[in-house]
Amino acid sequence: MKKRILALTLLCAILLSGCSMLERSYVASTPHVSFSDEDNDPSILRAETYQGLVSALLHLVGQGTETGVIRLYQFVSITGSAASDVDRACLEVTQEDPLGAWAVDYIKYDVAQTSSYYEVNVKVAYTRTPEEISQIISVTGSNAVAQELQELLPALPGQAVFRISHFSPEDSAETLEQAVREAYADLDEPRPVLTSVTVTLYPDSGEQRVAEISLTWGDPVLPEPEIF
Repeated sequence: MKKRILALTLLCAILLSGCSMLERSYVASTPHVSFSDEDNDPSILRAETYQGLVSALLHLVGQGTETGVIRLYQFVSITGSAASDVDRACLEVTQEDPLGAWAVDYIKYDVAQTSSYYEVNVKVAYTRTPEEISQIISVTGSNAVAQELQELLPALPGQAVFRISHFSPEDSAETLEQAVREAYADLDEPRPVLTSVTVTLYPDSGEQRVAEISLTWGDPVLPEPEIF
């Protein structure tokens, strides 16, 4: 009996030890925040990884910020140097990210190394105004674009810009133009003539896109006077 009790005790100890190891492994795999503000200066962003650097740049773009400071702590380069990482991140933001491809002309930067971190000073040149950036509409897919257009078109906008998070292989500039024309056909009479629709996608490929829809309207159609 004592042998059985001892065996059970050892088995429980092993199982408990295993659970403890799994818990420690789970905690260690919890992802860190990509970037954050400096504790003593919220105008300065800090990051520790390349993806954190990209996220910090995108945060500046999303805010329409023209100048910013990003500090890289305990930074491990993926290209061989912090400067080349920053260059790569700036290209990714301006060419591959939908918002950056739509709103940013270029990003200038300089990198200075201190004993504790790399300090990255960036200047962002935009092709859009902060007001235009703030008015972009985020949707999950093209079906949501069609629903938004039904609410937007009665106001006869000259432009509508959507950030589409799931751009499927079936989606295209042509399918979005068709969605505009279908929403226009559902407008109540009388309605002005929709003379042209232009859809431009940013970037040219990818599962996430910004769709800029430009609309040209004819003269308003007045109702015919009633004859008494």
